Amino acid sequence: MTHKKKTARREEVEKKNNTLRLNYKALYSILFICAIILRVTLSFLNPPFNAFDNHFEPIVMIAESGVIPAKDACFQCYHPPAFYWSSAMVGNFAHAIGFKTNKILKIIQFLSCFYGILTLAVLFLILRKLPLSEFSRLLAFGIACFLPRHIFMSAMNSNDSMSYLFVALSIYFLILALEKKLPEWLVLGLSVVLTITFFTKYTAFVVLPIIFVVFALMYYKQMIPRKKVVLSFCLVLFLPMSLLSYSVYFNIKTYGSPLPWNVKMVDPSLIQPRDQTTFDFFTFKPWDSLSTPSLVPGKMHSYWTIIYSGMWVDNDPKFIFYLDSNHSWWEQYYAWLYGKSKSFPGENPSTTMLTKLTNASLVTLGLIPMALMFIGLYTWLIGIRQTRLENMNLDSIKISIFPILLLFNAVGMILIAIRLPVHSAAKASYFLNSLSAFAVFFSLGIMRYEKNEKFKQAIVTVTCLICFIVSVHVLLISHGIYSITKM
Repeated sequence: MTHKKKTARREEVEKKNNTLRLNYKALYSILFICAIILRVTLSFLNPPFNAFDNHFEPIVMIAESGVIPAKDACFQCYHPPAFYWSSAMVGNFAHAIGFKTNKILKIIQFLSCFYGILTLAVLFLILRKLPLSEFSRLLAFGIACFLPRHIFMSAMNSNDSMSYLFVALSIYFLILALEKKLPEWLVLGLSVVLTITFFTKYTAFVVLPIIFVVFALMYYKQMIPRKKVVLSFCLVLFLPMSLLSYSVYFNIKTYGSPLPWNVKMVDPSLIQPRDQTTFDFFTFKPWDSLSTPSLVPGKMHSYWTIIYSGMWVDNDPKFIFYLDSNHSWWEQYYAWLYGKSKSFPGENPSTTMLTKLTNASLVTLGLIPMALMFIGLYTWLIGIRQTRLENMNLDSIKISIFPILLLFNAVGMILIAIRLPVHSAAKASYFLNSLSAFAVFFSLGIMRYEKNEKFKQAIVTVTCLICFIVSVHVLLISHGIYSITKM
């Protein structure tokens, strides 16, 4: 081959690569824009108090008094204060510039939507920092953008969305700090982000074991001088652990518990319906959710079934109510679900075929991303066994963040469910702190097979179907809310 032909060939390959990069960039943008539209639409139409808990109460207390209320001042006051304080400050600012109360409530509610959108942006940045193929990265980002539970949580006023954001930010700052050899400004930035994370929600403590394990690996590998690793580790944890230690001391002295939980005010385990005295953590029966995705008697004991179903459908229903005109049935259902009535109203006779089909499709199709996630986790485990600790590089250490995140998130959820074996403790929303881990292992699962063209076509088809069905479902719910609230 002559020099001229070689040059022409290189130029052709470079042109194709540039086109491919542009196509991926456009696809990322389309996914992100669609994700924003779905979240903003549902958040805008969803009534402010349509949420799992009344998080406005502590916000109003802070806004009116200027101080953080006692842990036992209201039921939700036991939570760490970052979400409530920041929401109160936004509410006070909105009031100062002339907004009325109903508008202020919507502004505060929209903060969760804003946090949800930012979480997707940070997830994209995390995925870009890892050794993943562009194809698998795109599909993982797409599934995250259209994951129904994340869309639902972004529409509710709650501290969950803020915790997802700051867990993701903690991971991103940690990765950046590792890549840049632990510069002081990034170490300090990570310390500040961790401090906010710890004071957002108890479930956000999942980032603490990640810090310990990653710094231990960096110390062992000596990619950075050990003295710098130790100093950076101390600097990272000094502020958050100092404040957390004081908070724990104060809580024990004042409330008799390091992490207060107001079950003495209202103990859900005494009033909420359940199938048995404890959850079954060793079964997984997704087919139970095909015909009746909502929580019903006989299908409230398989913990992982409830968690999985909750990721894909509104199984602890806050939104599908708006797809049904049979309001009297829903009033009876909610009375039973939240312990005000012991009588279950039976199967809803007016559930539409479209709602049933949408729910069944999402529960079924969701098994494919979950299977690929477990394949990705298995691939990582095989790689670790073959690579061994001595041969780990920086990319391996960065990837090791995510199994730790997944493991400790799951352990924390199980501990909550053992203490409180009712549906309000079996929330898929608690697992969204691991959204980045789901995306990473889903990507690794795809990479295992992506050289197979038939597989690539199949997984693209599944992803597109999920995106389409979720979009239709969310838009139908939004239309239902609009129709009811404008009546």
